[in-house]
Amino acid sequence: MRPHLIALAAIAAAGLVLAYAVRDAVVLDLVFTLLLYATLGQSWNWISGYGGNISFGHAIFFGCGAYTSALCVVHGISPWLAIPAGAAVAALLAAITGFPTLALRGHYFSIATIAVAAIVDALVRTQGWLGRANGFELPIAAGWASMQFADKGWYVVLALVLFVAVQCATLALERSRLGYYLRALRANHQAAASVGIDERRWKLIAFAWSAAMAACAGVLYAQYTLFVDPPSTIALSVSIDIALIGVVGGIGTLWGPAAGALVYVVLAKAVALKLGGTGKGYDLVIYGAIICVIAALRPHGIVGTIVDGIRRRRGAAAQPPARLAAEGAA
Repeated sequence: MRPHLIALAAIAAAGLVLAYAVRDAVVLDLVFTLLLYATLGQSWNWISGYGGNISFGHAIFFGCGAYTSALCVVHGISPWLAIPAGAAVAALLAAITGFPTLALRGHYFSIATIAVAAIVDALVRTQGWLGRANGFELPIAAGWASMQFADKGWYVVLALVLFVAVQCATLALERSRLGYYLRALRANHQAAASVGIDERRWKLIAFAWSAAMAACAGVLYAQYTLFVDPPSTIALSVSIDIALIGVVGGIGTLWGPAAGALVYVVLAKAVALKLGGTGKGYDLVIYGAIICVIAALRPHGIVGTIVDGIRRRRGAAAQPPARLAAEGAA
């Protein structure tokens, strides 16, 4: 646990220095997006990585936070209140949708999450008070009270705080009863049930927490872009992006989503800067190729591969020299 906390403290310190020292808007936008996607990937990792239920509808919780923030600002309510409100709405939605869908297993659960996401998307696009398909813009009012800043460095600070909080929560999850139960259910749900672990109860708890964390990221996103609409928040493509970040980085690992977000965001921004409008979509092609390679050769993702390599080296180092010599002679 201590190495993880040290690494997290180093990232936090580097992020703070960068937020205060750097004035390049492109760099700050890159860091903000990276932290936001790392947070979203980690929230998805709770139910899909540790719980083993692959979700393709996680963007609806991100959208809960974004739309709650937008509605609060439009109606003159502090966007800071949108953080607990959006988290509560997302957790409630997760409980309502998770109660029937978490009874499904494997790809049936994944298909169900796609269906739920499609229903939510269609509902939002037809509701006038949610802006329909066009969405709506947030009124501009700079300052801490309105959570809007002319300097992007403050957005990086807020994203960094959220990222550190989610990482600490995940670190606590790995050592909690909930974390042990989720991993037991993922490994063998029948064996876990035989010792009294209530699968639906514990996965609903994890699902609600993961939704609440995604909603917090949605609030921050809405305040950053000052615009909310279905394609940028609750669309299926957003859910797939969140899921792929976790898969590439390594599902069920503490640092997997951060590694996946680093690859995804840096690749997307690099292609956009290098090729401009002519390169639109090329980043997805390259990213898709990376996913195919990882799925075929390294199914545990970037972090999972590194962890496996470290364990093999430690195992080889722990073997007695005589045994190694005998294996070499054989």
